[in-house]
Amino acid sequence: MDSPKQLAPVAAMLVAAMACTTLPFGLGQPDPDDRVATLEAELQAARATAGAAPQADNQTTTQVAPVNVVAQDFTESADAFDLGEAARVEDGALLLGPYALCANDVANFDQPVGCLVICRECGRQLSDFRLSVDFTFEEGLSDREFGVILRWVDEDLDGTIDRPDYLLAIGFNIFDNRWRLYLHGPGEIEPWELVGQGEAGFLLPGRLNEFEAVATEGGQYMDLYLNGSRLTRITGGDREPGERLVQPWVNAGAVGLLGLGRGVQARFDNFSVEPLAEPDQ
Repeated sequence: MDSPKQLAPVAAMLVAAMACTTLPFGLGQPDPDDRVATLEAELQAARATAGAAPQADNQTTTQVAPVNVVAQDFTESADAFDLGEAARVEDGALLLGPYALCANDVANFDQPVGCLVICRECGRQLSDFRLSVDFTFEEGLSDREFGVILRWVDEDLDGTIDRPDYLLAIGFNIFDNRWRLYLHGPGEIEPWELVGQGEAGFLLPGRLNEFEAVATEGGQYMDLYLNGSRLTRITGGDREPGERLVQPWVNAGAVGLLGLGRGVQARFDNFSVEPLAEPDQ
């Protein structure tokens, strides 16, 4: 609908011009027909402008999706995780184990092995992320390991570790004061390949230790930290001096916690996973 306020000036000009057409032709006045045609054109232009004015109201803006940060302090529950046997929330922490049989206790993965809890709400295709969790040895056999699942692809979706799966995990041994990186490639007969290890001189006996993993560059690199000190950087592609090559490698998967040996119980607290923006393609 044309706005009366917008058309009023043009209409007034048209009326004034038409009044001038009573003068005799040829006395220095413009041709009346040309003058009326010009003003009618200006009136049509004003109508078009009035109709286009509301266009800005119809413009859409791009919405940025919120980052889904998963954080669990285990005060009352562990609802972000799929808890199986021998995993429970107690005294504001997640207690994992003891288990009867875990990955380090078997010769192969032909039979499924449990001893793990997966962060369901973190998703199955985490690529770039920052994961942090506090942990300590709770009780049991102190020379058995427990740790963090850095990347897991559950090929048969059965919730256990078995032969078709891809699994990359870090384990901590309080007794030996060491960390170890374990890898299982899809279809491999052996349960593990040890792809890295080192002194864990930063482990604090009887106190919570903080572990952090930061995956970047579309999941191609992962930096591992213990109590603020970097343990190593791992990658499946081109590596620089000081980086550790891990193959096979996948750029995305699930994360979680696991027991690596029977008869040990670990305490986990303050778990969080923050997805990071992937690099521009």
